[in-house]
Amino acid sequence: MLHGIELILNQVLMVLFPIWTYHLLYQKGSRQGFKPMLVVVLTISLLLTLIFSINYKDTFYFDLKMVPIIIAFLYGSNLCGLLIIGITVVYKITFNDDPPLITVMNFGIISILLMLVTKKFRTYSDFKKIFLISTLYGFITISRGILLVYSNHSQEIGIVFTFSFITWLTLLSAMFIFENMNKQMELESKVQRAEKFDVVGQLAASVAHEVRNPMTAVRGFLQLLRDAENLTESQRRYITISMEEIDHSQVILSEYLSLAKPATTDLKILNLKSDLENIIELMRSFTNLQTISIVSSLEDRLLIKGDSSEIKQLFVNLLKNSIEAIGEKGEIMVSAYQNGKHVIVEIEDNGQGMSETQLKYLGTPFYSTKDKGTGVGLSLCYKIVHSMKGTIKVRSKQGRGTRFSIQFPSVE
Repeated sequence: MLHGIELILNQVLMVLFPIWTYHLLYQKGSRQGFKPMLVVVLTISLLLTLIFSINYKDTFYFDLKMVPIIIAFLYGSNLCGLLIIGITVVYKITFNDDPPLITVMNFGIISILLMLVTKKFRTYSDFKKIFLISTLYGFITISRGILLVYSNHSQEIGIVFTFSFITWLTLLSAMFIFENMNKQMELESKVQRAEKFDVVGQLAASVAHEVRNPMTAVRGFLQLLRDAENLTESQRRYITISMEEIDHSQVILSEYLSLAKPATTDLKILNLKSDLENIIELMRSFTNLQTISIVSSLEDRLLIKGDSSEIKQLFVNLLKNSIEAIGEKGEIMVSAYQNGKHVIVEIEDNGQGMSETQLKYLGTPFYSTKDKGTGVGLSLCYKIVHSMKGTIKVRSKQGRGTRFSIQFPSVE
């Protein structure tokens, strides 16, 4: 009995130790997409559990192969998961003499189920994630039990369910490691962003006022010079250009000063639908000139705590970005709906989109994808959303468009 427990604990250790090492040593990188290092780590876990699997009475082998397989799909990508599945199939056919057709069919079904689950998995809360994976693995366990009954091994159902329970606990432990890693990365990103805002805010507050005064004086004298009668047309044009550039500099300084302002603490209960309707109507005056249509789908009761002027500033900035990304002809879809305890607003356009590198630095002060942009407008959007205890996520593909998803806590 003790020997059997020792073998099972060894299985758990062989699966979790490489994953835990990955958590400690490799926390940087993209949270989505193909992850070569993750594939290497999960391959090590997979091969260890397969090589040192437990042979139970020559009836079946017990291992924890489902843990790295499920983790590869959920916390890596479909490509990561398919690679791990492929390694498993090759090993079982080559070394365990499993029937090739049945093995491929079984793991093919598992792959399809996991790919369907992965689509929504990252958007769920921790409780929903646990419930979803528990349900999925419960389905796999029940199918094994049915297979044992049909193969005249029904007396082994008890031990199979015991092994499955241990696998389930190991899977939850691995999920906890990756969820903790993701939360640490998210927290680190927020801290870095807050530090950048603080630096920019201090710089703006200390410099802007000192720079504005002489700029205002220079603009006033330029305006007086422009009205002089003895100037040529070229001289007047040069003065006009200089004044326009000073005005542009004033706008940039105003944007940086808005970053320096403290977060609004006097938040009121707002129905986001009415604010969004007014903002969309305002922005249609810009889009009509460029044959860009704004299509909206807004639920009736969307109560949040916020500041109406900041809400306007937030969504005007985002809609202007979408309009500029589209150019002359296209469509912007604005949808707002209640999702549990949150209000979700999505703004999606079919513009030029962004690369993964551009997405990585999006919202950072001084970074902009536009030729004459400063990056302050979108930085301010992030600041407003965070001050309202919300989150903002961006998905984009070059040539296909961009989708901003803003989530606010709802008011019951």
